[in-house]
Amino acid sequence: MHVQFLWVSDTARQAGVGTRLLQAIEEYAKEATCTKILLDTFDFQAPDFYRKHGYEEYGRLTDHPSNGQSQYFFVKRL
Repeated sequence: MHVQFLWVSDTARQAGVGTRLLQAIEEYAKEATCTKILLDTFDFQAPDFYRKHGYEEYGRLTDHPSNGQSQYFFVKRL
């Protein structure tokens, strides 16, 4: 499964909304017999959030989308 967009508004952050959404995605993926979940994020977004939930970085594109920023690619094996 590939998660293309996952966004939580500033007012809902730190309330567990993102965690519950991620758990729902993972349950859906398991029911669909997916073996892994892929997603990407930027350093100014949420790489630590995904690491905290068991996602492993498998790639990084530096200086993207602009100099000094990075895009991270994550996988979680189910």
